[in-house]
Amino acid sequence: MIVDKRIKFIEAAFELGAGTQGSKLGPAALYEAVCNTTPDLVKETERETLTQESLGSIISNNTPFAFHIHAIHQTVNLVAESVEKTLASNHYPIVFSGDHSNAIGTVTGIAEAYPGKNIGVIWVDAHLDLHSPYTTPSGNMHGMAVKALLPDNISSYRKNELNPETIKFWSKIKKSGKQEITPKISPQNIVFIGTRDYEEEEWGLVQQHNIKIYTPDDIRKKGMAKIMAETLEYLQNCDLLYTSFDVDCLDPTISTGTGTPAPDGLSYSDAEVVFKTLLPHPKSVVFEITEINPLLDNDHSMPKTVAQLLASAL
Repeated sequence: MIVDKRIKFIEAAFELGAGTQGSKLGPAALYEAVCNTTPDLVKETERETLTQESLGSIISNNTPFAFHIHAIHQTVNLVAESVEKTLASNHYPIVFSGDHSNAIGTVTGIAEAYPGKNIGVIWVDAHLDLHSPYTTPSGNMHGMAVKALLPDNISSYRKNELNPETIKFWSKIKKSGKQEITPKISPQNIVFIGTRDYEEEEWGLVQQHNIKIYTPDDIRKKGMAKIMAETLEYLQNCDLLYTSFDVDCLDPTISTGTGTPAPDGLSYSDAEVVFKTLLPHPKSVVFEITEINPLLDNDHSMPKTVAQLLASAL
C-alpha cells in the first residue's frame, strides 16, 4: 500500500517499441514537471534512471514484424530487474516509461517479486496492445505489450509469416525475467479502460476470451467513479494490482504530446478519478505512466498535466 511505503520513481527512458522518436525523453520531462509541481514530495522519494544509451549501439535486424526485438528484450529485463528490486526493498515504484513496450518489463518485475500471485492489470489506454508479431500491421512492439504477457494459447488470427529469428526472440520476450515466468497474467485479470482504437485481430481476442473492456461510451454513461468501482469488484480475486496509464487514453485536446492520439478520449476529471482511486489502493503495487513524447508537445503541457494528476493523488 503506497501510504505505508516510500515512493521510488523509475524512469525507463526507452522508445524502441514506438513508431515515432521522442518518447524516450518523456520520463525525464515528467520527472522535471513533478519536481516543479510537488517539490516536497520529490524530497521524500528515490529516483532511478534507465537509459537507452546504456544498451550501446542498436543494431538493425531482420525482424520486420517486431522492430528492435533484440534490444527490447534487453530493455524489458532491465526494467523488470529494477521493479523487482524496488518492490523487494518495500518501496512503491511509480514508473515513467518511454513507450508502452516497457510495461512488459514492469509486469515481469511484479511477477518475479511476487511469484504465484494473481496480478490484476488495469490498462488505461486508447489501444488494446494485443498484437503479436503474427498479427501486427506495423511491427512496432508497443502495440504488443499485453499480448507478450498472456498465455500462448490465445494466439489466433495469425496473418504474418515470421522468420526463425523473430520466433526465437518473441519466445524470449514472453519468457522475460530471470525466473522466465510465463504467462505473467491471465486474460480474466485484465480490465481495459478508455479503449477506442484497435484492429480486428485484437478485438477478436477480446471477444474470444471475454476480456473486460470499458469504451468511451461506457464511461460517459456510467461515469468514471462507477467504472472504477466495477473494475475493482471485477478484480477482487487478484492479489495485486498494476495500473498502466498511457497518456493517449486522454482526449487529444488534453493529450497534446503523444505518438498515437485518438479522438473521444478521457477528460482530465476522468483521469483524476483513476489516479485518486488506484494509486492509494491497498492492493496497488506499481503505477506506470507512459508514451509522453516531448518532441510532439509544442506547448510542453503534457508532462505538466500528468504531474498535476499525480499531485492530486499523492
